[in-house]
Amino acid sequence: MSEKTTEVRSGEELEKIPQLNQAYMNRLFCTTKERISYILYTAYGTVGLGKYDVGGELWSYDMFKLSPKALAKSKGVLTIYDMVNDPLSAAIIDNVRTRWGKFKPFQYLSLLPAIILGIYICMLPVIADKFGMDAGRRLFFYMVYAYANETVGAFFGGGGYIKNVFTPNPNERTSLLVSAKFVGDLLGKFPAQLFGIILDLYMNNIIHINKTNLYVGGKWMVWIISMVPTIMWYITSKERVPQSEKPPQPIKGILAVFKNKPLLIYTLSGFIDDINLGMGGDLYYNDVLRFNTLTTIAGIPGSPVSYYSYALVPKLRKKMSTKGIWFLNRGSTFFRETLFFLVGIIGGRKKGLYLKKIPMTLAFMVGNCVEMLFYASGKVIGEEINYEILDYCEWKNGFRVEATVGLITGYFTKVKNIILNLINANLLEDWAGYKAGTEIVPGDQVGWRLFLTAFGPKLIFDALCFIPMIFYNIDHDTRERMYIDLERSRALRAAMEKMERDAE
Repeated sequence: MSEKTTEVRSGEELEKIPQLNQAYMNRLFCTTKERISYILYTAYGTVGLGKYDVGGELWSYDMFKLSPKALAKSKGVLTIYDMVNDPLSAAIIDNVRTRWGKFKPFQYLSLLPAIILGIYICMLPVIADKFGMDAGRRLFFYMVYAYANETVGAFFGGGGYIKNVFTPNPNERTSLLVSAKFVGDLLGKFPAQLFGIILDLYMNNIIHINKTNLYVGGKWMVWIISMVPTIMWYITSKERVPQSEKPPQPIKGILAVFKNKPLLIYTLSGFIDDINLGMGGDLYYNDVLRFNTLTTIAGIPGSPVSYYSYALVPKLRKKMSTKGIWFLNRGSTFFRETLFFLVGIIGGRKKGLYLKKIPMTLAFMVGNCVEMLFYASGKVIGEEINYEILDYCEWKNGFRVEATVGLITGYFTKVKNIILNLINANLLEDWAGYKAGTEIVPGDQVGWRLFLTAFGPKLIFDALCFIPMIFYNIDHDTRERMYIDLERSRALRAAMEKMERDAE
């Protein structure tokens, strides 16, 4: 097709194409199978054991018996490796154009490595016990998994971006996301809750079971549950947001990211919010309070509120900006965290309420009820802001750079994590005096400092994260105008692609 013909069609004939008269925001694009698989994948595709899962404090230190400082140093080197391969993988992903879409090939490429790595990590604790591995060898074989998992995620993880482009209709996307989060809440927490109950019975000598077998059995259960909907989604999902005809040059894509004000503001806020200075929250529940299921039991009164919160999402979405909903959700979480910490320090080290199950349960319960009022909004708003930021980049620049955005924002997090992992590991071992595999005496300095480091310092940064979001510039009116413009530009691009295929 000649350039002249293209100009005539884009200027005159495209106005007559019926597709352009279909309002994207009033049309459903997904098939029934795709909707079901999206809901199941989003709800259960990442289901896990929560704080008891691989890489968590309890798995790493209490069960697998890794040294906090040795693990932190190893993760620091892993992060540097990740920062090296990320630019290469981002350039590859953002420059791919195939007949199946930009991200679809990566979905299938990631499936077999993910299955192999899943089996490996499920069996690693049993293998380590069987061969009597010391802490050094355990760390080595765990880091083999970590490096392989990081490599697969970097080069094949582009398949995950299909969740950004499977429908050009933001209303359909939000509706499916809310449904998926609701379905996930029905049963998604059950494996971790059940595991916590069994672990509490073991910790209090009510049942006798091999701890390694308990962790391995739990991991096998959630891994199988997560893989089934993942495979379903990989088979049924499609890309429907057309990409730019030519991929942007890498430098141009990076510059577009730094010109994206909402992205930079949200990234800064998230960077501050994720400065988890101090660690040991899971260790506190397990070793000091000996009550791993505190959050589960204390969360029972808030459960009905959390389900009601789903009914509030459409109303809040209609009347408020994404930023406003974010403030409501994050503010309620900050209230719960602050209340729990302040109640715990009452009485000091030897007679503090942090040692008492009932007061700490009640403190968490009250804060949780307030938090649950905006629970559904929080489940949705994080992903919605990510979608919104990517759409904003397309609106302003005419192209999408999902992988480059992930690269830039990930760099902030990776640099921060290298530093924090080392600081927190030293706080845990040197200041709090925690040693893997040793028992904490109630009222002892170790338990007191473990509580302080777990819940105190983080509050400072949780408060500071509100400041950048004040300047987030996508308000309700801007969002509506953005999607109206995108609706037309996407329709024009899709129509042009169709005419070019017909002309071949």
